Amino acid sequence: MKPTHTERKVIIEQHKRFSKSMLWRLQREYFDKEGANAWVNQVPFYITSNPYIAASYAKIVLAFMRDWIKTHPEAKNQPFYIMELGTGSGRFSYYFIKTLLELLEGLQLQDIKFCYIMSDFTKHNIQYWEDHHALKPYIEQGLVDFVLYDMEAERPLHLMRRNVQLSAELLVNPLTVFANYIFDTISHDAFTIHENKLYELLFNLHTDETNMAHNRPVSMEKIGVDYNIHEIKSAYYGDPHLDAILDLYKKELRSTSFLIPIGSIHAIKFLRKLCNDKLFILSTDKGYTAIPHFDNLGHPTISFHGSFSMMVNFHAISEYFKNSGGDAFLQTPRKGIRTIAFASGFKINDMPEMRMAIVDGVERLSPSDYFTLHSRVRDHFNTYDLDTLVSHLEFANWDPHIYLKVSSRINSLLAEADPKTLELMIKNMPRLAANYYYMPKTECILFEIGMFFHAIKHYERALYYYQQSQSYVGEQFGLFFNMGLCAHYLGKNEEALVHFKHALTLDPESKETQEWITLIESGLKGEKANYVDHQ
Repeated sequence: MKPTHTERKVIIEQHKRFSKSMLWRLQREYFDKEGANAWVNQVPFYITSNPYIAASYAKIVLAFMRDWIKTHPEAKNQPFYIMELGTGSGRFSYYFIKTLLELLEGLQLQDIKFCYIMSDFTKHNIQYWEDHHALKPYIEQGLVDFVLYDMEAERPLHLMRRNVQLSAELLVNPLTVFANYIFDTISHDAFTIHENKLYELLFNLHTDETNMAHNRPVSMEKIGVDYNIHEIKSAYYGDPHLDAILDLYKKELRSTSFLIPIGSIHAIKFLRKLCNDKLFILSTDKGYTAIPHFDNLGHPTISFHGSFSMMVNFHAISEYFKNSGGDAFLQTPRKGIRTIAFASGFKINDMPEMRMAIVDGVERLSPSDYFTLHSRVRDHFNTYDLDTLVSHLEFANWDPHIYLKVSSRINSLLAEADPKTLELMIKNMPRLAANYYYMPKTECILFEIGMFFHAIKHYERALYYYQQSQSYVGEQFGLFFNMGLCAHYLGKNEEALVHFKHALTLDPESKETQEWITLIESGLKGEKANYVDHQ
C-alpha cells in the first residue's frame, strides 16, 4: 500500500483584527472578477431582488417624499436622490424604478422628480447596467445615474452621466439609501464577552497547501479560521458613539461573541456628511436586532457561497444612529432576513405617511414574510392546483423568477383550467414579460410565455413571444421548431417551412422536423398546382 498523503497546513495570517483581515480583500477580488456572473447560481440574491420587495420599498419611499414635501413645499423643485449601495446585478433597481414610476403616474404625482443612483466598487457591474436592455429607457430619460463607490473608502462620488460630484449642494432633499445584502459582506470587528470582561477576537487564517497559488488562497471556502483573544481595557474606537455601544454590551451581555459592522458604520458616517445629515436608509439583510438575540452565542461563523457573508448587528447600527441624534425602526424578529429603517435629520414618527408605509411593508407583511410564503410554494408547487399557483403569482406581482419555477406544472394543468383562471393568466402575461430582467445563463421568461400561449392554442401571441425571446435564447432547436408549428397552425406555411428548416440545421437527426418539412413542402406544391389549374 502507498502511504496516505497528509495535507500540509499553510498559515495565511495571524492575530489580525477582523476588519483588517485579508478575507475582505479576497471578497472584493471575487466580486470584481465575477461581475454580474457572481449572481448566477453563486451568491444568493433573490430574496432582496424581486418585485415584492421593490414594491414595498417604492411605497415607503413615495410616502417619505410626500411627507417631506408637506413640510418642505420647495422640495418639488429639486430631485430626490435614491442611492443603492452594492447594486450588484441591478435587478432590484429595475423593479424599484419601474414600480415607483407606476405609483407616481397612478397618483398623478409625476411632478415629483427623482434620480436613482446605482453604485458599486467595480467597473464591470457598471458596464453591465449601462448595456442592459431593461435599464436603457430609464437611463435615456435621465432617471438613472451611476457611481463608482467603494464603501470602505472616503472618496468623492462622481455621477457619471450627469458629470457632477455628489455633494451637500446637490442633495437639497434628503438622500435615500438602500442597503440590501451589503452590510453583511463588508468589514466587521469581532468581540467576545466573558465574566463581564470585553475581549477582541483576533483572526488566524489557514488552509491546505494545495489551496495556495501565487502565495494566496485559491478558494475562500477552503480557508479555516480560529481565534486569539485580547482584553480591551480602554476606549477601543475613540469614537464616543461607538464606544458607548461596546460599554452597553459589556453591561448587558453575559457570555457571548458579537460583531460590530464597522465598515457599514464608516460608510454611513460618510454618507451623513455627504448629505448634510439628511439621510434615510432602508436595509434588508440577515442579522440581529436586539441584545437577547446575540447573547450566549459562540464565535462568529462565516457563510461561504462563492463570496462570504456575516450576520449583521443591526442593533449596533441602530444604537449608533440613536447615540448621534438619529432614529431607527427595527422589525420584530423573523426567522430569516430583517428589514430595518434608519433616519438622520428627522424622526420617523414625525413622518406619519412614511411610518404607516413602514409598518405595512416592514412589520405587517415584510419581505421576509413574503419569502417564507414563497419558499413553501416553491418547495411543494407540484402538489398545488392552478388556481393556487396563479394566486401566488398575483401575490408576487407576476415575478418571472417564480413563473420559471412553476411553468412546467402550470403547462400540465392548462388543458383542464377554469376559463376565468385562464383569462386572468392571459391578462397578466404582459406584466410577466415587463418584469423580465435578463441575467446571464438563466432561462428566458419570454420563451416560457410563448409556451403558455402555444399550449392554449393562441398561436399568434405564442409566435410573438417566441420571436421576442430569440435575442436571449439564441440558436435553440426548440424555439425554431415551436415557431414552425405556430406559423403552420396560423396558415403561414412558407414562414413555417423557414423555421422548420432552420430547426433541422440545429438538430439534423430530428425525424419529426423532417416529417413536417416534407408535409408542408408537399402541401405548398399542391397549392401551387391548384393555382396553375385555376388560371
